[in-house]
Amino acid sequence: MHSVSPASTFRRASALSPIHRPKTAAEEVEDRLILAIARGDKQPGERLTEAELSSAFAISRVPAREAMQKLQLRGILVERGRRGLQVADYSPRRIAELIELRFAIERIFFLQVMRPGQDRMPLIRDLEQKLDEMRAQSGVGDPVALSTVDLEFHRTIVTHSGNDLAAQIWEGLAQHMLILFCRDWSQTEDSTGEVELHRELMDFVRDGDVADLDQALRHHFTTPGSRLAMKT
Repeated sequence: MHSVSPASTFRRASALSPIHRPKTAAEEVEDRLILAIARGDKQPGERLTEAELSSAFAISRVPAREAMQKLQLRGILVERGRRGLQVADYSPRRIAELIELRFAIERIFFLQVMRPGQDRMPLIRDLEQKLDEMRAQSGVGDPVALSTVDLEFHRTIVTHSGNDLAAQIWEGLAQHMLILFCRDWSQTEDSTGEVELHRELMDFVRDGDVADLDQALRHHFTTPGSRLAMKT
């Protein structure tokens, strides 16, 4: 997924840092559709057309078609007979499947960053920065901004793992995760609790026993509603 996060602005670029190319029109449409679905502006089952998108974004149909095709390949848009492409329904079963996929792939990253002899402090410093951003955003209460920082928190662990192949697979889930994160943050009355959950995960990366990894990840990946039900 092409990140919608401003994370790169927090790093001081050197003279020989990579040149970041601007997004294509299709990539911009793709990102905006993801945000529209995450915010609830586009509802499950809602039909999308090239004509609608090209008109809304003042672009030709070609980039609109390209963006829709990419989102269809990832399962975010689905085909419903003659009605064309519609926004996928994130049913409880679908969400459970996504969480299982996420668990399997992120477990790989945690095992690598927590392997014996690994210096975890560079990762912890980066995670602390993301946590500070999350705390700042929690006071604003913007679910999209919070979801973006949430995703960047986990992307930081992905990057530090050094597993490029697994990272590519993870990025294929990232758009789905942004949608789920946005729903979670929208449903969370006390966003400080979600911030604390990420602090606990950071502390586990720093001081935890890898033998307890599965339990820690299961707890972290549980939806806010399910965690609340377990407390009551």
